[in-house]
Amino acid sequence: MLNGYLLIILAAIGYGALPIFIKWGFNMGLTIDVMLFSRFFIASSLMVFILFVSRKKGFKISKSSFIQLALQGFLFFGCSYTYFLSIKHMSVIITNILLYTYPLMVVLMSALIFKEKISFVKGATLLIAFFGCLLVIDVTNMSGQKISMSGLFYAVVSALFYALYNINGQYLSEKSSPFTVSVCTTIICLFATIAIYPPINVISCHSQLALWTVGLGTAMLCTGVPLFCYQKGLSLLGASRASILSTIEPAITTLLASFLLGETLTSEQLLGGLLIICGGLLLKLDKLKKPYPLNHHLSH
Repeated sequence: MLNGYLLIILAAIGYGALPIFIKWGFNMGLTIDVMLFSRFFIASSLMVFILFVSRKKGFKISKSSFIQLALQGFLFFGCSYTYFLSIKHMSVIITNILLYTYPLMVVLMSALIFKEKISFVKGATLLIAFFGCLLVIDVTNMSGQKISMSGLFYAVVSALFYALYNINGQYLSEKSSPFTVSVCTTIICLFATIAIYPPINVISCHSQLALWTVGLGTAMLCTGVPLFCYQKGLSLLGASRASILSTIEPAITTLLASFLLGETLTSEQLLGGLLIICGGLLLKLDKLKKPYPLNHHLSH
């Protein structure tokens, strides 16, 4: 079980480092199209290579799951695209903290779409996290912190995409293996990037060193390796323990951004971030005590 905890922590470090590489890319003059293409091209190539070398028998795509797999890929692309845009306009730490409002969005959408009753714990958590969001964006001192409205908008949209990605992912987990979902997701993200941004810009890229540094970093260290570590840790610990432990990710991003990028938070923003993270943790603990009925809704 100790190995499982270590694997989940390694996954959290990998995912937590993603915004650092993105900000480095912007600082080195890379554009969003170049970074998205390099990330998903390298990641999908890696996945396909593993598929052929290992000859995985678990890779199956049924007709009934094809639409959900395609939707999963587009949702992840939407999340990634708006996440990149938010980091371009706003600090890494604030963007990452706001992304972790997605569990709260899952609760709200479950109540609105699936008519799920919001319990006292969930209601209190929503209020705590909402107050945390107000502290993070520093509504009492907007001019002093210079919070970008564009960055704020993209961060919220990214969290919304990620919430939908998780809802659809729970449905897919009953039909497809994690490896199948991962392969299809990265390939669809690559095609979506090419459709929006023709890859000719990558060929005439500004700096090949910057391209490969950020591309390999986001694809290998922040996508391939943590994906494997999380899935393996998930199999050893179970979904509930792995999900709860993964809440250390925004804390890791905050530490990395502080040391590597020199970003800081005010005491109010730090308190707000803690409230948001604690809100997500409370929801997961509540789910651990009482199974989340989302799969029941989706299967009907």
